[in-house]
Amino acid sequence: MCGPAALPILAVAASVATAGGQIYAGKAAQQQGRYEDAVAKQNAALERNAATDAARRGELDQRQRYRALAQQMGAQRANSAAAGLDLSFGSTANLFEDTAMIGNEDVSTIAENTRREMMGHDINAANYTMQGRAARSKGNAAFVSGVFSATGTLLGGASQAMKTGK
Repeated sequence: MCGPAALPILAVAASVATAGGQIYAGKAAQQQGRYEDAVAKQNAALERNAATDAARRGELDQRQRYRALAQQMGAQRANSAAAGLDLSFGSTANLFEDTAMIGNEDVSTIAENTRREMMGHDINAANYTMQGRAARSKGNAAFVSGVFSATGTLLGGASQAMKTGK
C-alpha cells in the first residue's frame, strides 16, 4: 500500500503521463497536417500539369481543324473549277465563305472548351493548395493546443500534489 507521502508523487506522475500524451497527440496531428499538405501540393501540381496538357491538346485540335478546313476548301475550289464554275461570285463564292465561317466557329468552340478545361484544372489546383494550407494550419493548432493542455495538466497536477502533500 502506498502511504500518504506517495500521493503527491502519484499525482505528479499522472500529470506528467497525461501531459506527455497530450503533447504526443498534438505532435501527431501536426505531422498529419504536414502530410495532408504535401499530398495537396502534389495534387495541385498534377492539376497544373493537366491544365498545361489541356492547352497543348487544344492547340493541336485547333491546328488539325484549320488543316481539315483548308483541305475541305481546297477540294471545293478544285471541284468547282473542274465543273467550270466562276469561283469569285454567286453560290460558289458563298459556299467558300460559309465553309470558312463554320470552320472558324469550330476552332472558336475548341478554343473555348480548352479554356474552360484549363480553368477547371486551375480551380482544382487552387482548391488543393488551400486544403493543404488548412490541413497544415489545423495540425499546427492541434500541436499548440496539446502543449497548452499539457501545461494545464502539469499545473493542475502540481496543485493537486501540493494539496495532498500538506
